[in-house]
Amino acid sequence: MTLNKSIAALIFLVLVGGFLIYKVYFVSSVMSAANRNTENNAASYKVLKSQNIMVGKDIDQGYYDIKALDSEAEFFGDKMHKNAVLHARPFYLNAKMSIRGKIEFKPSEFEKAGKKNQKIIMKDPGDYVVGTEIPAGNYVLSRTTDKIRVFVDIKDETETESLQTIQWEIDEKVKKPIEIELKKGYNVYIDKTGKDGYISNDGDLILERNNE
Repeated sequence: MTLNKSIAALIFLVLVGGFLIYKVYFVSSVMSAANRNTENNAASYKVLKSQNIMVGKDIDQGYYDIKALDSEAEFFGDKMHKNAVLHARPFYLNAKMSIRGKIEFKPSEFEKAGKKNQKIIMKDPGDYVVGTEIPAGNYVLSRTTDKIRVFVDIKDETETESLQTIQWEIDEKVKKPIEIELKKGYNVYIDKTGKDGYISNDGDLILERNNE
């Protein structure tokens, strides 16, 4: 009987160890631009209220579209009006963050950015990958209103160094077109805030093909 218990305990430890190795090494490796798609997204739908969150305990690792469900929500220090959305934010295993208010965490599906008159429309702030949501190419970047503050950070596949950053303040007049080169795998982070300091989904960013 003792031998059977020892064997059972050993099997249990092997299974637990295997699961932890899978979570730490295999699942974490999926969180990259190369594997960033709906099928590999381990995120799961949740609605959470004011609390501190640990990824892997309170919420699964993965990419989430984050939506404010009340008028004074706050995610990781960013204030959000009701119905404001952050696109495809990455949640890495064991990361910690805090939220206020009521927030919806919806697994991202990485749909391609919308188009209008052959121009790519970037509405929601958040994280985008070239080749998934945005086609690779050379573009001219503009905005539809100067009533929002805009910050754009472009990184390569490794996400270790910024290749280009663009920042427009509220009421700033852009004197010349901003040209950007987007290669497959590049990561594009977009931050938009209104005059009140809240995350804004108003005012679009426009990507227009640069043929020069």
